Amino acid sequence: MKDICANVSEMGLNPEKLCEMIETLEKEVELHSIVVQYGGKKIIEGAWDPFTLEDPQMMHSLSKIGTAICIGYAIDEGKLRLDDKLLDYVRGELPEEYDSTLEELTVYHLLTMQAGSPECCNNVWFSKLKGAWETQWLKEPKIKEDIGKIFHYDSGCSYTLSRIVTKVMGKNCLSIMQERIFSKIDIGEINWLTSPEGHNTGGWGMYLTARQIATLAQLLMQKGNWNGEQLIPAWWIDEMSKPRVLIPGAENMALSSYAYHIKAGKEIFAAEGAFGQYLICFRKYPIAIGITSGTSDYVVADICLKYLKEAIEIKCKKEEVEQAEKRLNEKLANLKLPLPCGEEDQADGKMQAWMDKTILFTENPRNIQKVVFSQKGKMLNMRLVINDEEKTCDAGFKTWIRNDLYQDDYTKKHHCISYAFEKNRLNISVGLINTSYREEYCFCVDKDKLVCTWKPNVTYLPPQSNNIWKFTGILQEIAY
Repeated sequence: MKDICANVSEMGLNPEKLCEMIETLEKEVELHSIVVQYGGKKIIEGAWDPFTLEDPQMMHSLSKIGTAICIGYAIDEGKLRLDDKLLDYVRGELPEEYDSTLEELTVYHLLTMQAGSPECCNNVWFSKLKGAWETQWLKEPKIKEDIGKIFHYDSGCSYTLSRIVTKVMGKNCLSIMQERIFSKIDIGEINWLTSPEGHNTGGWGMYLTARQIATLAQLLMQKGNWNGEQLIPAWWIDEMSKPRVLIPGAENMALSSYAYHIKAGKEIFAAEGAFGQYLICFRKYPIAIGITSGTSDYVVADICLKYLKEAIEIKCKKEEVEQAEKRLNEKLANLKLPLPCGEEDQADGKMQAWMDKTILFTENPRNIQKVVFSQKGKMLNMRLVINDEEKTCDAGFKTWIRNDLYQDDYTKKHHCISYAFEKNRLNISVGLINTSYREEYCFCVDKDKLVCTWKPNVTYLPPQSNNIWKFTGILQEIAY
């Protein structure tokens, strides 16, 4: 980290304020990785163990930036107009019965989330469909009087825009981004989820690292120009980042408005995704940021804006610079998420009786049906049945062990697992590295049952008290 931050003060930045920013972010949210560039140079780069700067995470609505850029290409090349009617491009997907208000919707309405959608059809909504995504979304009713006037967030707008891009450009959004941008700015090949029909989801499902996000943010900061080549029309970046409609409840936040499929404020604009993914560009200062995290709080952009402005505007005292830079470097070199509570690395008492035996679980959010816990020194081995699939994984005692549970599936390949015992309690933490998710399990003996809890950092599931789900485990009866 020293190479990254060594010239912070020479660039006129206050390292103490940068350190305060990281510390404040840690207090408010669960960050997984962060990259901040100033004038095209990295000034902050780090990841919270067990998450890394190398493993791509699934982006949620941050993915919409790709769709917005591709719409810009289509408009710049005269293949699409903002006032084009939606149904001119998807009429063949219409269900037999549909809300006639759809006839009024334009590309502009979809881009600005002013399509009168009473419900947000997000990735969870679409994932429940077996097919015909576009047709199913077109069945949804619309609020006629809100069209073009009121902000209604709906990722169905994004999927439809993705479909339109493919139709007018002859290539899907990923192919366009890969050919025109990613291959030119050293991001390389990336993945983007598709519908059952093979169309990019448009509003979610792009897989990126914080470094890749920051690089894309840097391209936008440079008005689409990279090494002298204009990769994105500069005029479109200007139009794309202008505030268009106020976001209810965000009036006093740094990102108070919606632009063309990204958020915008007076001082910054950003592609922002659920659970805390950010691509942030400053308007006045040459700052580009990439962030991944696992949080439901939308305070990251405001914190970054506050402290980065202070890092520029408030100078560090000369006699304190060296110590401040040292503290920042040490902070970035020792980023880590909490490990399981407990000091014992061996099960004892009641918990020992449950070791090396098959445990059957009642219904639970992760659909873990069976497990056998076995200890091997300071490592806990787990043989599991999850969703009718047999898996074997290891956890380290108060340290992370990486498991490739789904080697051919980039969406959930890496699981980092750690454990610790507290008398008759087994605590396990899991970092699902290719996602925003980190989860904590607790197993405690109560008479003849294993009382189990599951606590995720974030979830789309309906809220539970203290965000904790409870289930039980019993020893499997062996039939002779």
